[in-house]
Amino acid sequence: MIINNIFENWNKDCYIASLIETVEDENGNEINYYSKPKFYTFNIQQASGKTDVALYGEKVSKMYKAVISLFEYKGVFKEGDKAYLEGVTPKSENIKTYGSSANYKIVSARPQNTVIVLYFEKI
Repeated sequence: MIINNIFENWNKDCYIASLIETVEDENGNEINYYSKPKFYTFNIQQASGKTDVALYGEKVSKMYKAVISLFEYKGVFKEGDKAYLEGVTPKSENIKTYGSSANYKIVSARPQNTVIVLYFEKI
């Protein structure tokens, strides 16, 4: 008899490129620059539930959230950082194009007691 552990598939691989700066070009367009994406493995799940729906409404159907350690990641992630989820990787990017292959962005990094809840929105 095979017993599946429901906790086996919680952790998922992802990359996150941190927003370094936003500058304005000569035409008034904002250009974002990102750091080299770093690899992480987090408990990433589809956003759902009353709290998530109250915060983000219908957008919640295109969002993920991750619950991570406050002590390990305090100050590491912020709104505007780009994320590579669902098997997407930054392998073809270089220093001039970091963040260009990302398929999600961090819209919230909420500290809560001993954890941080990251919310990712599809871009």
